[in-house]
Amino acid sequence: MKQLQYIWKASLLKLLNGKTTAFACIMLAMCWDFNRPMNRYIDAVDYPVSWCVFPFLMARNVFLFMFCLGIIYINSDVPFMQHVNMYHLIRTGRRRWAVGQMGGIFVRSFAAVLYTAACTVLPLLPRVEFTNEWGKLLHSAAVTDAATAYGFEYFVYYEIFSEYTPLQLMGICIALCTFISGFLGMLMFLASLYAGKAAAVALAFAVSVLLFFVENVHPDYQYKMALFVPAIWEQAAKSATPRLGYYWMPPLPYMSAFLAVSTAVMAVLILHKIKTAEFDWENEDI
Repeated sequence: MKQLQYIWKASLLKLLNGKTTAFACIMLAMCWDFNRPMNRYIDAVDYPVSWCVFPFLMARNVFLFMFCLGIIYINSDVPFMQHVNMYHLIRTGRRRWAVGQMGGIFVRSFAAVLYTAACTVLPLLPRVEFTNEWGKLLHSAAVTDAATAYGFEYFVYYEIFSEYTPLQLMGICIALCTFISGFLGMLMFLASLYAGKAAAVALAFAVSVLLFFVENVHPDYQYKMALFVPAIWEQAAKSATPRLGYYWMPPLPYMSAFLAVSTAVMAVLILHKIKTAEFDWENEDI
């Protein structure tokens, strides 16, 4: 129970700071801009849109990359050695402090994903239908040339409609985005302990950039490369859409197992390193 309380306190400490506020403002502005063509389409057809547009925005490379950069930014204070954390470490001990920071990474990731999902809906209000059906407007957008005519910033993938309901796809997308964001944060925490903060940020940035390589590689190699690039898995809305006859997105059980195993391995390495790590406390704001 004490460990859970500390995870919650560590999470609040990082959620209520300038970096998180900047992330929130940028994501809201981006969602507003990306939804302008959709709002024009809603006006033209005079029909509300489904609330489940978040997965389609995450399937847009530019939006996804900016989201990943935001996650890197809010975790850029790794390895969390600000002076305020010095007192926490003295009270809790190294192991409990490290577990609290790791738990905080996932809580912040979940909050960031939920906030971003909410931001994708806000610009469309009040012309939104909150049902578990895809609705006529998204169906129409997927099977007509509306995306071209109105200059959509993201595509609506028709094939996904027969695979999942809006609630199912939203749940999968939020879960994947949360755990992949947590994976990035854990990778940064681990790298910062072994190689320093600059190396941690550079490594996370490189992992995020790889999504563009997966998108542009030949279909024969796309599936193989996608197996090892978690950032691309956040494009869950594309999972039922083949490219030149190839289904390149890894299956959900594989993605879940990969994230679980890799996160567990990183957690073990972090706890091992934290026993002997030298703490260089900083005056930097949290």
